Amino acid sequence: MATIGAAAQYSGPGFYRVQNASTHSYICIKGTKFQKSTYPDAFWSCVLMQKDSAQVTDPGSIIYIPGTEDTSLYGQGVDTYSLTKLWLNIEDALVMEEGKPSYIATTEYYDPQLDKTIRCIFRDRGNGFTAGTIEKTESRWWIEPVNEESIEFSYFGVKPTSEAIKDADGYYWTSLCCDFPVMIPVGGGVEGAYTIEAVVQLNDGKHYAAPLKLYGQGETVPAATPVLLKCSSPYASGNKLIPTGDIANNTTFPVCNKYMLGGNYFSTFTNFANLNDPSVTTVYTPEQATKAEQSFLVLSVDDQGKVCFKPQEDGNYMAANTAWLNTASMGMAGETVYLGIPPEPEPEVISGDIDGDGRVSIADVSGLIDIVLDIAKEGAPKSADVNGDGIVNIRDVADLIDILVGFF
Repeated sequence: MATIGAAAQYSGPGFYRVQNASTHSYICIKGTKFQKSTYPDAFWSCVLMQKDSAQVTDPGSIIYIPGTEDTSLYGQGVDTYSLTKLWLNIEDALVMEEGKPSYIATTEYYDPQLDKTIRCIFRDRGNGFTAGTIEKTESRWWIEPVNEESIEFSYFGVKPTSEAIKDADGYYWTSLCCDFPVMIPVGGGVEGAYTIEAVVQLNDGKHYAAPLKLYGQGETVPAATPVLLKCSSPYASGNKLIPTGDIANNTTFPVCNKYMLGGNYFSTFTNFANLNDPSVTTVYTPEQATKAEQSFLVLSVDDQGKVCFKPQEDGNYMAANTAWLNTASMGMAGETVYLGIPPEPEPEVISGDIDGDGRVSIADVSGLIDIVLDIAKEGAPKSADVNGDGIVNIRDVADLIDILVGFF
């Protein structure tokens, strides 16, 4: 579990994580519909409470808070007000929880059945993000900044899709699609953000895609940009990114651009479904989740461990906050595409074939003499080193003549 600094608190508009003081779980936005209700299950269809290290790599845990009065929580391209028509007020709880300042979040809701306005306080009793009317420890929250100053103890990190997805140069690969811009810090472990511009088929019959670098260290990946990330570490703590700028609040899915990568923020997830029995859960499907297709290829490795894109093997929806290779426009379905284009094999060098006509003749002797006499030294072909000693000199001329004499 990430540690919150003693002074962690709300300090103005910016990116934060919100952690419950009782359960130590973090708010993570995972869906696109809030149920406008006073009932405690109002948020189960869109907010997942995550513990331990899960929140570190979950873009849904990065929440933009613009203010504390009549405000809204922004994340994953949505915000609480647009979904519920309820404003939030973030208030100082006037209580130090574990030595850290804590807050409560409230809203007011008119209940037509009771014919009165109810003040709701958001809480986590260990069975999900809910609403109640009484302030307790479970309704108190820590607000943890996630920015460049907090990166040592509170950061947004990315993990490789798997430790197996490692290229020949020792770099790990993963993908990302989120609603906030991220800066790639110098020395933070992420080498760069890439996309795919084209897929080609080579003579071996296989398909290949060369990664195109869009942003390097010290540069910012714009919000709502599906990218591949080249990482130096298999651990999230070794691949840090810094949320920055303004969120995109994008509501059109899947997220696409002029390149071949698509992406989305949402996928199916399991959450609580019963206030009185925390063992009861259900699978929720956000309205903007993207169904998997055979032409949507995800990062993987083949049987030889080579990094590639393959159709999704399990499930009916694309994974949340990922980018995938969209080959629908190419009419490809179910085919593997390898990351990177292998170098073309060097043409066969015929020793002594100076003029490159595919045979050794007396004309090559004249050309080699010119090279040795420095007349044509610049750009001498590999075939000029007839005896293979790494030096082009008169001995190569003699050896070439010997070769020719042997032909006659």
